[in-house]
Amino acid sequence: MLGGLLVVAAWSGGCGGGGSGGTGGSGTAGSSGGGTGGGTGGGTAGSSNAGTTGGGGRGGSGIDVGGTSGTAGAAGGGGSTSVGGTTGGGTAGSAGAAGSAGAGGRGGGAGGGGRGGSGMDVGGTSGTAGAAGTNCAGHAISFNTNIAGKNDPAMAIVNVPFNADIPSGNANRTVEFWAYMLTTTWAGDANTIFFYGTNNRNNDGFGFDFGTTTAAGIGTIDPFTNGNTDSAGDNKASGIMANTAQWVHFAMTWDGTNVRGFVNGVEKDTVAVTTMLHTGTTAPLIIGGYPPNYFNGQLDEFRIWNVARTASEITATMNKTLVGNEPGLVGYYKFDETSGAMAADSVTTTGHTAHPGTLMANTNANNPTWVVSTAPISCP
Repeated sequence: MLGGLLVVAAWSGGCGGGGSGGTGGSGTAGSSGGGTGGGTGGGTAGSSNAGTTGGGGRGGSGIDVGGTSGTAGAAGGGGSTSVGGTTGGGTAGSAGAAGSAGAGGRGGGAGGGGRGGSGMDVGGTSGTAGAAGTNCAGHAISFNTNIAGKNDPAMAIVNVPFNADIPSGNANRTVEFWAYMLTTTWAGDANTIFFYGTNNRNNDGFGFDFGTTTAAGIGTIDPFTNGNTDSAGDNKASGIMANTAQWVHFAMTWDGTNVRGFVNGVEKDTVAVTTMLHTGTTAPLIIGGYPPNYFNGQLDEFRIWNVARTASEITATMNKTLVGNEPGLVGYYKFDETSGAMAADSVTTTGHTAHPGTLMANTNANNPTWVVSTAPISCP
């Protein structure tokens, strides 16, 4: 139903450049009488060869000066360093070895090799270029037909029918995802990202939206359960500047005692709930909104767990894709489709029944769309 965008997998490799060989030092003048230099490795006295690097260093160009009547040694050819012969008692200087190449960062190119030492200076050893990282973000889902404010007419969402795998009642849980936050997304109770449960206001819901931006320009988060303790968790500073569009990772957990909100793996909100949660089972999981407030950015790597994950567990996997059979994973929406109106559930655990989501809106023209993701997600 929807046209997809081609996946552009950005891959950049690193390569270290070879350093140039150093110049051999001059020999000590010999006594008169015209002694000739001793040859080594094909070169006469005083010659030196460049050290071998990843890409091959330049040949050393040092020239040994002979004695009064002696003959100067010629420059040696490329290859391993030769030992200079003596000329009238003078010893040829050794060539500087090539500097090391810088290692490449994730997804980036390697630094260039260092220059070889000159004269008698000895350079660093040749380094190995770092391996290039591969971006595995694939695609994301865009809710760009939704507006920034409340009472959104488009109501673009991904609808996942409620099922037994989604943690309900008072069960422990984690919901986490990457969100591309527009500057207009940080608006109080206007851009709900997800919700499921019911709306009887007795801790029977589970959802995540945003609060009012602080005076310093920091966006705030509002994880909520439709309970009387929700106000205690409202408008908690995220640590993210709201004036820059960017990808941000969010997570919301329930461990039987506290509702916690995490931003980029850092706990930013903790609310003690004195009564049990009663998350309902009649309404679907809605990704992208909660009437009448709908999200207007992009989402990627939406995951549901039946355990309350810790900050270290969240940070360990948030920047890479999952295999799909990780313990506790019960819902996994990678949003890597390029067309169509269904979002696959990518859990691969034996015995798991997949629960795909359906792209919906007030009209088909306003459905969420597939876009190439720029989220910072690498391969596992």
